[in-house]
Amino acid sequence: MADRNPTISDLRSSDAPFILADHRGIVLALNPAFEQVYGWKEADLVGESLGRILPEAFLMSHQLGFSRFQSLGASTVLGHPLRLRTRCSDGAEIVSEHFILAEKQDDQWVFGATLTPLPEGIPPDQTEPRGG
Repeated sequence: MADRNPTISDLRSSDAPFILADHRGIVLALNPAFEQVYGWKEADLVGESLGRILPEAFLMSHQLGFSRFQSLGASTVLGHPLRLRTRCSDGAEIVSEHFILAEKQDDQWVFGATLTPLPEGIPPDQTEPRGG
């Protein structure tokens, strides 16, 4: 990957927790590492909104960013690491490094991301909304 930009296929084949969503934010797939780290089973998330893994305080800004990308085709979050919270199946939240890519497939955008958990005590990026 050093000589070219990474692809969703590259992310999917890595050992990191991975999730794939369609242009509407509906989960299409996840890997066993995602299940192990965050406790979600594929059957729990496939066909469901990405909102299931987002902290409540982040839902609105995520939806706005998703809509902005759909209408403008531009994003400030794609292709570089972001420290954000990820909601686990038990409701706990883990700060993770998200690396998100978007690709057109069959004239529709799909989004793939690795969500690598960070050691406890590392805060999320300052741009993430705070709960409460």
